[in-house]
Amino acid sequence: MSKVLVVERTGNIQAMLKERFSGDHVSVDSVPLIGGATEKLNSGGYEVLIWDAVATKTEQSKGLELLDLLTKDSSRTYIIVLTDQGGGPFPLDRLKAYAHRTLTRPVDEDEICALVTQALHQQASRNGGSFRSEIPVPLEFEGMLGISLPMQEVFQRILEAASEDISVLITGETGTGKDMVAAAIHKRSRRKSGPYVAVNTGAMAPELIASELFGHEKGAYTGAVVTTKGRFEEAHTGTIFLDEISTINEKAQVSLLRVLETKTFRRVGGEKDICADVRVIAATNENLEEAVKQRRFRDDLFYRLDVFHIHVPALRERPGGITLLSNHFVPHFNAIYKKRVRAVAPETWRCLRAYSWPGNVRELKNVIQRAVLMAKGEELTPDLLPLRIRAASSVKTNAAAQQFPIHAGMTLDAVEREFILMTLALTNGNKKEAARNLGISRRALYDKLKKHGLF
Repeated sequence: MSKVLVVERTGNIQAMLKERFSGDHVSVDSVPLIGGATEKLNSGGYEVLIWDAVATKTEQSKGLELLDLLTKDSSRTYIIVLTDQGGGPFPLDRLKAYAHRTLTRPVDEDEICALVTQALHQQASRNGGSFRSEIPVPLEFEGMLGISLPMQEVFQRILEAASEDISVLITGETGTGKDMVAAAIHKRSRRKSGPYVAVNTGAMAPELIASELFGHEKGAYTGAVVTTKGRFEEAHTGTIFLDEISTINEKAQVSLLRVLETKTFRRVGGEKDICADVRVIAATNENLEEAVKQRRFRDDLFYRLDVFHIHVPALRERPGGITLLSNHFVPHFNAIYKKRVRAVAPETWRCLRAYSWPGNVRELKNVIQRAVLMAKGEELTPDLLPLRIRAASSVKTNAAAQQFPIHAGMTLDAVEREFILMTLALTNGNKKEAARNLGISRRALYDKLKKHGLF
């Protein structure tokens, strides 16, 4: 049986882990003080130690003794340290030197469980055994980070798609990383030595899509002064990724269907068939089946593309994803901007987790980038976040999230401020839409934002 030791005062982490690992033959012990942990570790047999290092100053000396013990024991025990901003009474740099992973409180339960699962896998493998659990292991996969079951399933689907030379349709909201999924399929496929050509069809002028994809002969149209190869020829023996596939016009759809059916195409203005030894991966943020019903997209082309389907979940559908990705982006942008951000404030975490993230991973990355760039100290505070994200947190932290947060004793200005925040949250920070919902001009809304210190 695997053994986990938790050093905490409340017993909350122990109770949560016992419930999560109830069927996995994992024993979870807990001690409230550092001295007790030292005794437990000296007895041996623990694969994982979770230490809530936000201890009182009176325990500093024992804490340093524990750190020394962990140094000697690091080959046998996987160490996860939970810290407050700055590491509590212990220097954060020193904690990180001893721990395999440090997490800033408040921590995500899914992330802790996944890290414990990963640690038990590693320890079992080191000892020549195996550990089975229903809890997913955190994974970096071809540049993507995944801790939730939905993302683990995406990674598995990528491997399955890569093993067969078939067309793939990737669906998901804007910003979920569909382009990274497509690139990962190519890198894992037997076409990996061939070219990978990514095409954003949504950014092309409708009348030029066919020419861009399939090339054109000299004189095919006004301005075609030389014969030009298209993207399909560039992708010969490799993979072509067609993003925003739902935007291509009827003519281009017919040409693409021909490529998928006959493996040949013709340049615009050409009469010669050209072989297309290309794997096609397409992506869309639309419901293509609905587009077929509306006769905006050919049903036969849809069936040809949808041989293998991968759906990339939205960020709000990935448990632990916001925490995992934020903790990844902060050091990344620290290095770029030469910053020293060491922690994310608890209130900042609440704001990030309350927001719906319509722009998904791309939006989160941009928000963290901006926050790190603007940070003056070692902590990401809520004021570094855009108003739309702070507004979402303001609404969700009310006792009745769906009700207007008004109570006796509030001034008229306070009521107006809360109402504006709630409206901005409901419109995901869209000030034009918020002004329309409030029945005022956008200029009037900006004036009120300044008045209430929200802008």
